[in-house]
Amino acid sequence: VATIAMNVTAAKELLDLGVEKKVARFVYASSVEVYGQNRGDVERFAEDYCGYIDCNTLRAGYPESKRCGEALCQAYAKQYGLDVVIPRIARVYGPTLLKTDTKALSQFIADALAGRDIVLKSEGMQYYSYLHVDDAAGGILFAMLRGGRGEAYNVADGRSDIRLRDLAELIARECGRKVVFDLPTAAEAAGFSTATVARLDPGKIAALGWKADWGIEDGIRQTLRELAGGKRTEAR
Repeated sequence: VATIAMNVTAAKELLDLGVEKKVARFVYASSVEVYGQNRGDVERFAEDYCGYIDCNTLRAGYPESKRCGEALCQAYAKQYGLDVVIPRIARVYGPTLLKTDTKALSQFIADALAGRDIVLKSEGMQYYSYLHVDDAAGGILFAMLRGGRGEAYNVADGRSDIRLRDLAELIARECGRKVVFDLPTAAEAAGFSTATVARLDPGKIAALGWKADWGIEDGIRQTLRELAGGKRTEAR
């Protein structure tokens, strides 16, 4: 409920404030989740792709409310002339990850840094776009400054598309651990994303001149090093 309220009710309150204050531009941070499940007809999601979302599931509140938030932005653009831009962000990782984060990648990192083997709750064939937090912030700012009025932009980097099992193995290898498989119960699976292929096409924002600094291997190494207490490294 709180997730839906944040993405819809809070978004509307901010849009109202934007109209009242006559802001120069309103940025709505959206997500790869708005595309839902890949229907099997594309390799990557372009901004005009509409995937499938089953609204009668536990997780539907997040993608559906993100879609609703985007629709609100377009309504305010049309009715009030508000200048909106919508960055749709890939799955984000980096040294700012919270210890309480329950996403698979966060758990992989937490376990590896604690000296535990990484437990994979599936066969790990899910194929996703990931993005280092530095690049996510940069992409949002880039869309804000150079994006077109009312446009949505995928903020992603093709170098960081990776299957979940390969990501787990990368983290395990860097920390001297191994990957073990433990398929979930029905109750656990109910809270998992059902998307198996969710890769973003970054061509639209790349055409504006934006590019990511961190590839997935360097980004994961930097994240592990910093979370382990090391000094920040430079992107390669």
